[in-house]
Amino acid sequence: MIEFVHVYKSYDKNYILRDLTFNIYKGEFVFITGPSGAGKTTTLKLLTAIEKPTHGVVNVFSIGISDIKPKDIPFLRRKIGFVFQDFKLLPNRTIFQNISLSLEISGISSTVIANNVTNILKAVELYTKKDDYPLSLSGGEQQRVAIARALVLNPPVLMADEPTGNLDDNTAGIVIDILKSFNNKGTTVIVATHDKSLIDLGRARVIDITKN
Repeated sequence: MIEFVHVYKSYDKNYILRDLTFNIYKGEFVFITGPSGAGKTTTLKLLTAIEKPTHGVVNVFSIGISDIKPKDIPFLRRKIGFVFQDFKLLPNRTIFQNISLSLEISGISSTVIANNVTNILKAVELYTKKDDYPLSLSGGEQQRVAIARALVLNPPVLMADEPTGNLDDNTAGIVIDILKSFNNKGTTVIVATHDKSLIDLGRARVIDITKN
């Protein structure tokens, strides 16, 4: 599903990634780890064609990122849900509206939107908050909304960049449990983190990009 082969990435001759090689298979739960500045976020950007490798091969769904055409990038990204550390929720839209936005952009009918958003909110145990606004929620609740938004289109892959960086240990555990519940249903989950305690909670395969 995902393949990195001798990947290098540099900015102004400063190499962020050097000779990175790994595979991620369908249905896996994987942590990508390394200290701050090791290139975890850059790795995720390569997976979504935000960046392209300086050298080496990156394949996602059998698509070569180096050769992908601009017109094909939106189709690639629709297959990948992305969860950010800082949530990136729209403060002037309700929880329901935040989650439904990507469905609206995709031209999905209002009936299907209502059904899909309702189901995903129930899955993350936030249906009773559907009419609330993001700033009225706790950090953990906002992150669960962000996860719901990333998964409402039912992408085969979910990526999360330091998804618990602003959360306490107990809330971080709840977030990991939610990610694992979707992984158990078949979603491939990739979490970038430098937090060893989070990795211990997840008990999944670890790719340490500083050792590649």
